[in-house]
Amino acid sequence: MQQIEEMVQDSQQMWCDPEFPADDSSLYLNPVQPPEWASPNVEWKRPQEIFQGEGPPMMMKDGFSPGDVKQGELGDCWLLGAFLCLATNPDLLKNLIYHDGIEYGYSVFRFFKNGEWQFVVIDTRIPYSPSTKEPLYARCVDPQEFWVPLIEKAYAKLHKKYELLNGGKMGEGMVDISGGVSEKYNLKAPETKEMLENGTFWKMIKSYLKQ
Repeated sequence: MQQIEEMVQDSQQMWCDPEFPADDSSLYLNPVQPPEWASPNVEWKRPQEIFQGEGPPMMMKDGFSPGDVKQGELGDCWLLGAFLCLATNPDLLKNLIYHDGIEYGYSVFRFFKNGEWQFVVIDTRIPYSPSTKEPLYARCVDPQEFWVPLIEKAYAKLHKKYELLNGGKMGEGMVDISGGVSEKYNLKAPETKEMLENGTFWKMIKSYLKQ
């Protein structure tokens, strides 16, 4: 991190990630033949270029909230659903953001993948739609905040392509971003219905939220 910031100060230019370039090779499995859902016009812009309001762009402005998350043109609602859940426990979400270096053009995140915490360094260039004038994929409701598209980009880099986030399981996303264990309950199952009726299910949910 110190090396990147020193490079930025010496060159007077924000850092660019050579491992995950700002082009179609980072978006699609086959850049020559993008998937049908791919947007024909994709630009890459930094938060400083996207947000034109008062003050600088931020990772987060007034803390995290489930209402911060807005889906874009990528089918990664499973991952964004995990973001929503984690936002109910801000400390867990803060743990995901290892270093905020937006002013230098990079950020560092960590994910629990293959049984261990893995650190992912990205530059802050994110896919941008010139027609809507906002991030092409996931974004924050507050245009000054950028934690959603930046975490999404880091997760895409971890999986090599944005396209590979197009469809997935929320439980897997929860494990990757929290390091915890995912449990699934069938609300129509007799044992779950009994837990709902006697209140033990909601007590369990509340106990998880306090952890």
